[in-house]
Amino acid sequence: MVEIIGINKESIAAELGIEKGDKLLSVNGEKINDRLDYRYYTASESVELLIRKKSEDILYEIEKDMDEDIGLTIEDMQLKSCGNNCVFCFVYQNPKGLRKPLYFKDEDYRYSFLYGHYVTMTTMDESDLKRIVKQRLSPLYISVHATDLSIRKRLLGIKANDRLLEKIEYLTDNGIELHAQIVLCPGINDGSIFEKTITDLKRFYPRLKSVAVVPLGLTQFRKNLYPLRIHTQEELEGMIVKTNRMREDLKGELGNFFIYLSDEFFIKADKPLPEASYYDAFYQIENGVGEFRRMIDEFEDEMKDLPDSLPKKTNITWITGRLAGERFEKHIINRLRKITNLNIDLVIVENDFFGHTIQVSGLLVAGDIYNQLKNRDLGDLIFIPPRVLNEDALFLDNWSIEMLEEKLSRPCHVYTERFTDIRQVILRRLQH
Repeated sequence: MVEIIGINKESIAAELGIEKGDKLLSVNGEKINDRLDYRYYTASESVELLIRKKSEDILYEIEKDMDEDIGLTIEDMQLKSCGNNCVFCFVYQNPKGLRKPLYFKDEDYRYSFLYGHYVTMTTMDESDLKRIVKQRLSPLYISVHATDLSIRKRLLGIKANDRLLEKIEYLTDNGIELHAQIVLCPGINDGSIFEKTITDLKRFYPRLKSVAVVPLGLTQFRKNLYPLRIHTQEELEGMIVKTNRMREDLKGELGNFFIYLSDEFFIKADKPLPEASYYDAFYQIENGVGEFRRMIDEFEDEMKDLPDSLPKKTNITWITGRLAGERFEKHIINRLRKITNLNIDLVIVENDFFGHTIQVSGLLVAGDIYNQLKNRDLGDLIFIPPRVLNEDALFLDNWSIEMLEEKLSRPCHVYTERFTDIRQVILRRLQH
Protein backbone atom coordinates (compact mmCIF):
# COMPACT_ATOMS: atom_id res chain seq x y z
CA MET A 1 0.00 0.00 0.00
CA VAL A 2 1.32 3.43 -0.98
CA GLU A 3 -0.05 6.90 -0.43
CA ILE A 4 -1.19 9.03 -3.37
CA ILE A 5 0.47 12.43 -2.97
CA GLY A 6 -0.79 14.07 -6.15
CA ILE A 7 -3.30 13.84 -9.01
CA ASN A 8 -2.52 15.16 -12.46
CA LYS A 9 -5.18 17.55 -13.73
CA GLU A 10 -7.29 16.36 -16.68
CA SER A 11 -6.16 12.76 -16.07
CA ILE A 12 -8.11 9.53 -15.76
CA ALA A 13 -7.57 9.59 -12.00
CA ALA A 14 -8.98 13.12 -11.74
CA GLU A 15 -12.07 12.14 -13.73
CA LEU A 16 -12.66 9.16 -11.42
CA GLY A 17 -12.51 11.34 -8.33
CA ILE A 18 -9.36 9.75 -6.88
CA GLU A 19 -7.81 12.23 -4.46
CA LYS A 20 -4.55 13.17 -2.85
CA GLY A 21 -4.27 11.25 0.42
CA ASP A 22 -6.03 8.14 -0.88
CA LYS A 23 -4.09 4.86 -0.67
CA LEU A 24 -3.25 2.67 -3.65
CA LEU A 25 -3.56 -0.96 -2.53
CA SER A 26 -3.13 -2.93 -5.75
CA VAL A 27 -3.14 -2.84 -9.54
CA ASN A 28 -4.67 -5.81 -11.35
CA GLY A 29 -4.49 -7.73 -8.07
CA GLU A 30 -0.76 -7.06 -7.65
CA LYS A 31 0.37 -5.36 -4.44
CA ILE A 32 2.03 -2.00 -5.09
CA ASN A 33 5.17 -1.26 -3.09
CA ASP A 34 6.66 1.68 -4.98
CA ARG A 35 6.62 3.79 -8.15
CA LEU A 36 8.26 1.09 -10.23
CA ASP A 37 5.50 -1.38 -9.40
CA TYR A 38 2.92 1.28 -10.25
CA ARG A 39 4.56 2.08 -13.59
CA TYR A 40 4.92 -1.59 -14.54
CA TYR A 41 1.46 -2.82 -13.65
CA THR A 42 -0.42 0.15 -15.12
CA ALA A 43 1.28 -0.20 -18.53
CA SER A 44 -1.64 -2.13 -20.04
CA GLU A 45 -4.97 -1.37 -21.68
CA SER A 46 -7.14 -2.84 -18.92
CA VAL A 47 -6.31 -1.78 -15.38
CA GLU A 48 -8.05 -2.42 -12.06
CA LEU A 49 -7.07 -0.04 -9.29
CA LEU A 50 -7.94 -0.91 -5.70
CA ILE A 51 -8.05 2.40 -3.83
CA ARG A 52 -8.66 2.96 -0.13
CA LYS A 53 -10.60 6.15 0.61
CA LYS A 54 -10.55 6.65 4.36
CA SER A 55 -12.08 3.36 5.56
CA GLU A 56 -13.63 2.27 2.24
CA ASP A 57 -11.91 0.20 -0.46
CA ILE A 58 -13.07 0.98 -4.01
CA LEU A 59 -12.20 -0.97 -7.18
CA TYR A 60 -11.85 1.15 -10.33
CA GLU A 61 -11.95 -0.61 -13.72
CA ILE A 62 -10.14 1.40 -16.38
CA GLU A 63 -9.80 0.98 -20.15
CA LYS A 64 -7.03 3.11 -21.68
CA ASP A 65 -4.25 3.19 -24.24
CA MET A 66 -1.35 0.87 -23.46
CA ASP A 67 1.09 3.47 -22.16
CA GLU A 68 -1.40 6.16 -21.16
CA ASP A 69 -0.68 7.52 -17.69
CA ILE A 70 -3.53 7.19 -15.21
CA GLY A 71 -2.38 10.34 -13.46
CA LEU A 72 -1.39 9.26 -9.97
CA THR A 73 1.71 10.53 -8.19
CA ILE A 74 2.59 8.20 -5.36
CA GLU A 75 4.87 8.70 -2.40
CA ASP A 76 8.65 8.60 -2.80
CA MET A 77 10.43 5.31 -2.49
CA GLN A 78 12.34 4.73 0.72
CA LEU A 79 15.98 4.05 -0.07
CA LYS A 80 17.31 0.65 0.94
CA SER A 81 20.40 0.97 3.09
CA CYS A 82 23.77 -0.66 2.54
CA GLY A 83 25.09 -3.13 5.09
CA ASN A 84 28.59 -3.28 3.61
CA ASN A 85 31.63 -1.68 5.23
CA CYS A 86 33.61 -0.82 2.12
CA VAL A 87 37.13 0.25 3.08
CA PHE A 88 36.97 3.25 0.72
CA CYS A 89 33.38 4.32 1.40
CA PHE A 90 33.10 8.09 1.10
CA VAL A 91 30.43 8.24 3.81
CA TYR A 92 33.02 7.19 6.40
CA GLN A 93 35.27 10.00 5.18
CA ASN A 94 32.78 12.81 5.77
CA PRO A 95 33.35 15.33 8.56
CA LYS A 96 30.90 15.70 11.40
CA GLY A 97 28.09 18.20 11.23
CA LEU A 98 26.81 17.65 7.68
CA ARG A 99 23.13 17.11 6.97
CA LYS A 100 21.85 13.64 7.84
CA PRO A 101 21.34 12.22 4.29
CA LEU A 102 25.09 12.55 3.61
CA TYR A 103 25.74 9.82 6.19
CA PHE A 104 23.25 7.39 4.64
CA LYS A 105 24.72 4.52 2.62
CA ASP A 106 22.28 3.41 -0.06
CA GLU A 107 22.21 0.03 -1.77
CA ASP A 108 19.08 0.12 -3.90
CA TYR A 109 18.84 -1.43 -7.36
CA ARG A 110 15.72 0.66 -8.06
CA TYR A 111 17.78 3.84 -7.83
CA SER A 112 20.47 2.20 -9.95
CA PHE A 113 17.87 1.79 -12.68
CA LEU A 114 16.28 5.22 -12.24
CA TYR A 115 19.31 7.41 -11.56
CA GLY A 116 22.45 5.40 -12.28
CA HIS A 117 23.44 4.79 -8.64
CA TYR A 118 26.00 2.03 -8.19
CA VAL A 119 25.07 -1.04 -6.16
CA THR A 120 27.22 -3.96 -5.05
CA MET A 121 24.35 -6.51 -5.18
CA THR A 122 25.61 -8.07 -1.94
CA THR A 123 22.13 -8.11 -0.36
CA MET A 124 20.21 -8.73 -3.57
CA ASP A 125 18.15 -11.89 -3.08
CA GLU A 126 16.23 -14.15 -5.44
CA SER A 127 13.04 -12.09 -5.26
CA ASP A 128 15.00 -8.95 -6.17
CA LEU A 129 16.62 -10.68 -9.14
CA LYS A 130 13.28 -11.98 -10.39
CA ARG A 131 11.67 -8.56 -10.06
CA ILE A 132 14.48 -6.91 -12.01
CA VAL A 133 14.01 -9.38 -14.85
CA LYS A 134 10.20 -9.29 -14.78
CA GLN A 135 9.99 -5.49 -14.79
CA ARG A 136 12.95 -5.07 -17.17
CA LEU A 137 14.88 -2.75 -14.83
CA SER A 138 17.69 -2.25 -17.30
CA PRO A 139 20.39 -0.99 -17.37
CA LEU A 140 21.82 -1.38 -13.87
CA TYR A 141 25.14 -0.05 -12.57
CA ILE A 142 27.19 -2.46 -10.47
CA SER A 143 30.10 -1.77 -8.12
CA VAL A 144 32.29 -4.82 -8.62
CA HIS A 145 35.77 -3.71 -7.46
CA ALA A 146 37.05 -7.30 -7.51
CA THR A 147 35.79 -10.76 -8.38
CA ASP A 148 38.45 -12.57 -6.33
CA LEU A 149 36.40 -13.58 -3.30
CA SER A 150 38.96 -12.88 -0.60
CA ILE A 151 39.77 -9.42 -2.01
CA ARG A 152 36.09 -8.66 -2.54
CA LYS A 153 35.35 -9.55 1.08
CA ARG A 154 38.17 -7.30 2.26
CA LEU A 155 37.14 -4.35 0.09
CA LEU A 156 33.42 -4.57 0.87
CA GLY A 157 33.78 -5.56 4.52
CA ILE A 158 31.60 -8.64 4.12
CA LYS A 159 32.06 -12.11 5.59
CA ALA A 160 30.05 -14.41 3.33
CA ASN A 161 30.23 -15.23 -0.36
CA ASP A 162 27.68 -12.87 -1.95
CA ARG A 163 27.61 -14.92 -5.21
CA LEU A 164 28.32 -11.88 -7.36
CA LEU A 165 29.11 -13.75 -10.57
CA GLU A 166 26.03 -15.99 -10.21
CA LYS A 167 23.83 -12.90 -9.91
CA ILE A 168 25.48 -11.24 -12.89
CA GLU A 169 25.00 -14.45 -14.89
CA TYR A 170 21.31 -14.64 -14.01
CA LEU A 171 20.66 -11.02 -14.94
CA THR A 172 22.62 -11.07 -18.18
CA ASP A 173 21.16 -14.42 -19.24
CA ASN A 174 17.74 -12.80 -18.84
CA GLY A 175 18.54 -9.78 -20.96
CA ILE A 176 19.44 -7.18 -18.32
CA GLU A 177 22.16 -4.75 -19.39
CA LEU A 178 24.83 -4.08 -16.78
CA HIS A 179 27.66 -1.58 -16.43
CA ALA A 180 30.38 -2.26 -13.86
CA GLN A 181 32.61 -0.02 -11.79
CA ILE A 182 35.98 -0.69 -10.18
CA VAL A 183 37.37 1.70 -7.57
CA LEU A 184 41.06 0.93 -7.92
CA CYS A 185 42.92 0.73 -4.62
CA PRO A 186 46.73 0.62 -4.88
CA GLY A 187 48.18 -2.69 -3.76
CA ILE A 188 44.78 -4.34 -3.23
CA ASN A 189 42.67 -4.83 -6.37
CA ASP A 190 45.17 -3.80 -9.04
CA GLY A 191 47.76 -6.02 -10.75
CA SER A 192 46.77 -9.68 -11.17
CA ILE A 193 43.56 -9.13 -9.16
CA PHE A 194 42.46 -6.49 -11.68
CA GLU A 195 43.29 -8.81 -14.57
CA LYS A 196 41.22 -11.60 -12.99
CA THR A 197 38.30 -9.22 -12.51
CA ILE A 198 38.32 -8.24 -16.18
CA THR A 199 38.67 -11.87 -17.29
CA ASP A 200 35.71 -12.89 -15.10
CA LEU A 201 33.53 -10.01 -16.30
CA LYS A 202 34.23 -10.13 -20.02
CA ARG A 203 32.49 -13.48 -20.40
CA PHE A 204 29.20 -11.71 -19.77
CA TYR A 205 29.71 -9.31 -22.69
CA PRO A 206 27.68 -7.88 -24.45
CA ARG A 207 25.03 -7.77 -21.70
CA LEU A 208 27.69 -6.58 -19.28
CA LYS A 209 28.70 -3.82 -21.61
CA SER A 210 31.36 -1.70 -19.87
CA VAL A 211 33.77 -1.55 -16.96
CA ALA A 212 34.68 1.90 -15.63
CA VAL A 213 37.84 2.22 -13.57
CA VAL A 214 38.14 5.16 -11.17
CA PRO A 215 41.07 5.93 -8.85
CA LEU A 216 40.67 5.86 -5.10
CA GLY A 217 39.72 9.16 -3.48
CA LEU A 218 40.61 9.90 0.14
CA THR A 219 39.57 12.85 2.29
CA GLN A 220 41.42 14.31 5.27
CA PHE A 221 38.88 12.75 7.65
CA ARG A 222 40.10 9.16 7.44
CA LYS A 223 40.69 8.35 11.08
CA ASN A 224 40.87 4.84 12.53
CA LEU A 225 39.90 3.40 9.14
CA TYR A 226 41.45 0.74 6.94
CA PRO A 227 44.89 1.98 5.80
CA LEU A 228 44.72 3.17 2.20
CA ARG A 229 46.75 5.50 0.02
CA ILE A 230 46.16 7.31 -3.26
CA HIS A 231 47.98 6.44 -6.47
CA THR A 232 51.36 7.87 -7.33
CA GLN A 233 51.73 9.52 -10.71
CA GLU A 234 53.89 6.58 -11.80
CA GLU A 235 51.13 4.13 -10.86
CA LEU A 236 48.55 6.16 -12.77
CA GLU A 237 50.80 6.18 -15.85
CA GLY A 238 51.36 2.44 -15.48
CA MET A 239 47.63 1.79 -15.31
CA ILE A 240 47.08 3.74 -18.52
CA VAL A 241 49.72 1.64 -20.30
CA LYS A 242 48.40 -1.61 -18.83
CA THR A 243 44.76 -1.01 -19.71
CA ASN A 244 45.67 0.19 -23.23
CA ARG A 245 47.26 -3.20 -23.88
CA MET A 246 44.26 -5.01 -22.43
CA ARG A 247 41.84 -2.82 -24.40
CA GLU A 248 43.47 -3.67 -27.71
CA ASP A 249 43.12 -7.40 -26.96
CA LEU A 250 39.52 -6.89 -25.86
CA LYS A 251 38.71 -4.90 -28.99
CA GLY A 252 39.87 -7.81 -31.11
CA GLU A 253 38.04 -10.35 -28.97
CA LEU A 254 34.78 -8.51 -28.24
CA GLY A 255 34.65 -5.76 -30.86
CA ASN A 256 34.54 -3.25 -28.00
CA PHE A 257 37.21 -1.77 -25.70
CA PHE A 258 35.17 -2.84 -22.62
CA ILE A 259 37.50 -1.10 -20.08
CA TYR A 260 37.40 2.69 -19.69
CA LEU A 261 39.57 4.73 -17.33
CA SER A 262 38.05 7.83 -15.79
CA ASP A 263 39.30 11.28 -16.76
CA GLU A 264 41.08 11.55 -13.42
CA PHE A 265 43.70 8.95 -14.45
CA PHE A 266 44.86 11.01 -17.42
CA ILE A 267 44.71 14.41 -15.77
CA LYS A 268 46.55 13.37 -12.61
CA ALA A 269 49.11 11.45 -14.68
CA ASP A 270 49.59 14.61 -16.76
CA LYS A 271 48.75 12.74 -19.94
CA PRO A 272 46.62 13.92 -22.89
CA LEU A 273 42.95 13.06 -22.70
CA PRO A 274 42.03 10.26 -25.12
CA GLU A 275 40.05 11.04 -28.23
CA ALA A 276 36.32 10.29 -28.29
CA SER A 277 36.91 6.92 -29.95
CA TYR A 278 38.53 5.69 -26.71
CA TYR A 279 35.14 5.68 -24.97
CA ASP A 280 33.05 3.82 -27.56
CA ALA A 281 29.50 4.98 -26.69
CA PHE A 282 30.48 6.92 -23.51
CA TYR A 283 28.66 4.31 -21.44
CA GLN A 284 29.59 5.77 -18.04
CA ILE A 285 30.06 9.46 -18.70
CA GLU A 286 28.15 10.35 -15.51
CA ASN A 287 30.90 8.49 -13.63
CA GLY A 288 33.53 10.90 -14.95
CA VAL A 289 34.53 8.58 -17.79
CA GLY A 290 34.93 10.73 -20.89
CA GLU A 291 33.03 13.66 -19.41
CA PHE A 292 35.81 16.16 -20.09
CA ARG A 293 36.46 14.85 -23.60
CA ARG A 294 32.75 15.14 -24.44
CA MET A 295 32.67 18.71 -23.09
CA ILE A 296 35.71 19.77 -25.13
CA ASP A 297 34.43 18.17 -28.33
CA GLU A 298 30.97 19.66 -27.98
CA PHE A 299 32.50 23.06 -27.30
CA GLU A 300 34.68 22.84 -30.39
CA ASP A 301 31.69 21.82 -32.51
CA GLU A 302 29.72 24.82 -31.26
CA MET A 303 32.50 27.43 -31.36
CA LYS A 304 31.14 28.89 -34.60
CA ASP A 305 28.00 29.82 -32.66
CA LEU A 306 29.83 31.75 -29.95
CA PRO A 307 28.89 35.43 -29.82
CA ASP A 308 31.48 37.86 -31.18
CA SER A 309 30.90 40.41 -28.45
CA LEU A 310 28.85 41.58 -25.48
CA PRO A 311 26.99 44.92 -25.51
CA LYS A 312 29.11 46.25 -22.66
CA LYS A 313 32.25 45.31 -20.77
CA THR A 314 31.56 42.42 -18.40
CA ASN A 315 33.91 40.82 -15.87
CA ILE A 316 33.26 37.21 -14.87
CA THR A 317 34.83 35.16 -12.08
CA TRP A 318 34.64 31.52 -13.13
CA ILE A 319 35.14 28.81 -10.48
CA THR A 320 36.55 25.34 -11.07
CA GLY A 321 38.21 22.57 -9.07
CA ARG A 322 41.88 21.68 -9.20
CA LEU A 323 41.43 18.60 -11.39
CA ALA A 324 39.89 20.34 -14.39
CA GLY A 325 41.50 23.74 -13.92
CA GLU A 326 44.41 23.98 -16.36
CA ARG A 327 42.75 22.01 -19.16
CA PHE A 328 39.47 23.84 -18.74
CA GLU A 329 41.32 27.12 -19.17
CA LYS A 330 43.30 25.89 -22.17
CA HIS A 331 40.44 24.34 -24.14
CA ILE A 332 37.47 26.51 -23.21
CA ILE A 333 38.11 29.63 -21.13
CA ASN A 334 40.86 30.99 -23.39
CA ARG A 335 38.48 30.77 -26.35
CA LEU A 336 35.69 32.50 -24.44
CA ARG A 337 38.12 35.29 -23.58
CA LYS A 338 38.21 36.20 -27.28
CA ILE A 339 34.64 37.51 -27.04
CA THR A 340 34.83 41.30 -27.16
CA ASN A 341 33.94 42.97 -23.84
CA LEU A 342 34.16 39.69 -21.90
CA ASN A 343 36.89 39.29 -19.28
CA ILE A 344 37.08 35.98 -17.42
CA ASP A 345 39.12 35.39 -14.28
CA LEU A 346 39.35 31.61 -13.83
CA VAL A 347 39.83 30.74 -10.15
CA ILE A 348 40.90 27.23 -9.16
CA VAL A 349 39.40 26.59 -5.73
CA GLU A 350 41.28 24.17 -3.50
CA ASN A 351 39.16 21.75 -1.49
CA ASP A 352 40.08 22.72 2.06
CA PHE A 353 36.87 21.12 3.31
CA PHE A 354 37.65 17.51 2.31
CA GLY A 355 41.39 17.98 1.76
CA HIS A 356 43.52 18.82 -1.25
CA THR A 357 43.58 15.24 -2.55
CA ILE A 358 39.90 15.76 -3.49
CA GLN A 359 40.10 17.79 -6.69
CA VAL A 360 36.85 17.29 -8.61
CA SER A 361 34.66 20.35 -9.04
CA GLY A 362 31.49 18.55 -7.98
CA LEU A 363 32.75 18.21 -4.37
CA LEU A 364 33.50 21.89 -3.88
CA VAL A 365 31.65 23.45 -0.97
CA ALA A 366 30.37 27.00 -0.66
CA GLY A 367 32.54 27.75 2.37
CA ASP A 368 35.73 27.09 0.39
CA ILE A 369 34.45 29.14 -2.54
CA TYR A 370 33.65 32.03 -0.20
CA ASN A 371 36.93 31.91 1.71
CA GLN A 372 39.01 31.86 -1.46
CA LEU A 373 37.02 34.58 -3.22
CA LYS A 374 36.19 37.04 -0.44
CA ASN A 375 39.33 39.18 -0.87
CA ARG A 376 39.31 39.22 -4.68
CA ASP A 377 37.88 41.60 -7.22
CA LEU A 378 34.94 39.46 -8.36
CA GLY A 379 33.66 41.53 -11.26
CA ASP A 380 30.01 41.44 -12.23
CA LEU A 381 29.04 37.78 -11.97
CA ILE A 382 30.38 34.49 -10.57
CA PHE A 383 30.00 31.23 -12.49
CA ILE A 384 29.92 28.04 -10.38
CA PRO A 385 30.55 24.56 -11.88
CA PRO A 386 27.64 22.12 -12.28
CA ARG A 387 26.91 19.29 -9.81
CA VAL A 388 27.84 21.30 -6.72
CA LEU A 389 24.18 21.50 -5.66
CA ASN A 390 21.89 18.64 -4.67
CA GLU A 391 18.22 18.27 -5.60
CA ASP A 392 17.37 20.73 -2.82
CA ALA A 393 19.79 23.31 -4.32
CA LEU A 394 22.22 23.01 -1.40
CA PHE A 395 26.00 22.66 -1.35
CA LEU A 396 27.52 19.81 0.64
CA ASP A 397 28.15 22.19 3.54
CA ASN A 398 24.45 23.14 3.57
CA TRP A 399 24.81 26.60 2.03
CA SER A 400 22.33 27.71 -0.60
CA ILE A 401 23.39 29.65 -3.67
CA GLU A 402 21.51 32.63 -2.22
CA MET A 403 23.63 32.48 0.93
CA LEU A 404 26.80 32.52 -1.15
CA GLU A 405 25.52 35.44 -3.20
CA GLU A 406 24.73 37.41 -0.06
CA LYS A 407 28.15 36.73 1.50
CA LEU A 408 30.03 37.68 -1.69
CA SER A 409 27.65 40.50 -2.70
CA ARG A 410 27.63 39.17 -6.25
CA PRO A 411 25.17 37.14 -8.31
CA CYS A 412 26.26 33.50 -8.57
CA HIS A 413 25.17 31.22 -11.39
CA VAL A 414 25.61 27.43 -11.51
CA TYR A 415 26.53 27.04 -15.16
CA THR A 416 24.69 24.13 -16.78
CA GLU A 417 23.90 25.71 -20.16
CA ARG A 418 25.81 25.28 -23.40
CA PHE A 419 28.87 27.49 -23.57
CA THR A 420 27.47 29.06 -26.72
CA ASP A 421 24.63 30.43 -24.60
CA ILE A 422 27.03 32.47 -22.53
CA ARG A 423 25.83 35.81 -23.91
CA GLN A 424 22.17 35.13 -23.03
CA VAL A 425 23.10 33.78 -19.59
CA ILE A 426 25.17 36.84 -18.72
CA LEU A 427 22.55 39.30 -19.91
CA ARG A 428 19.76 37.45 -18.11
CA ARG A 429 21.63 37.19 -14.80
CA LEU A 430 22.85 40.77 -14.79
CA GLN A 431 19.32 42.04 -15.37
CA HIS A 432 18.13 40.47 -12.08
